[in-house]
Amino acid sequence: MSRKHRKFAAFQPIARSHLEYVVGGRLAVAKGPDPAVVRGMQGLVEAVGAVGQSFAAQKAAKEQQMGQVMQQMMQQRGGR
Repeated sequence: MSRKHRKFAAFQPIARSHLEYVVGGRLAVAKGPDPAVVRGMQGLVEAVGAVGQSFAAQKAAKEQQMGQVMQQMMQQRGGR
């Protein structure tokens, strides 16, 4: 049996931008979420809340209007 020789790719240098975050042989992990992400999430939550409130108000107005129409129909039928 003959052994096949594997050719490995040559080592690639590490970019300096990646080395800025190396501390003691390990990648430094940021503590907590990025403040920009937190602000973005807060804005998204506020927007979704506003849309939900608007939708609920529209639904309540439609239900009230439908109730008034039904009441008028019942009065017209009862009046005959």
